Amino acid sequence: MPEPDSLAPEPAPMIVATPADADDIAQLRDRLAQWMVDNGIGQWLPGEYPAATVAEEAERGEWFVWRDSPEILAAAVRIVWRDPEFWGEDDTPAGYIHGLMVAPEFRGNDLGTRILRFCANRTLANGIPLQRLDTAADNPVLRKYYTNQGFTEVRETELPPQFHGTTHVVLMEKSLSMH
Repeated sequence: MPEPDSLAPEPAPMIVATPADADDIAQLRDRLAQWMVDNGIGQWLPGEYPAATVAEEAERGEWFVWRDSPEILAAAVRIVWRDPEFWGEDDTPAGYIHGLMVAPEFRGNDLGTRILRFCANRTLANGIPLQRLDTAADNPVLRKYYTNQGFTEVRETELPPQFHGTTHVVLMEKSLSMH
């Protein structure tokens, strides 16, 4: 069960990424993808999300980063306002969360929860009371994590063809309070 808002941790101090952050974001994703491969988790593959793509998305203001120092990227996340690749014709207004990443050396500090809170605040600031995300259908750990964060499973669907770590994803959503 998710914690009441009054007891939840503070949002993560994320800042808008720039194209200059793209290499670090892509490298973090590749590190995490390699860890997944090494641990038998079929979700991300190294090299499938190039820095050039990240730079284009950062140019549009979609990526946010948390740096422990100017040289050290601790976490990153991408928020978009439409997601036809994963959600198809369902054009429901939502903050769509992608690429939530915490560097391994920063795990265990509740950063994922704090990043999700940042995403919720950003979504609400845009007048949208709904968050959505996807996770690999065959990753029970992440499915449970997001359920514990208040997300509900909507449906399972095929992974878009440009990704290859798994074949199916579970689409999840969470209603946000507009108070």
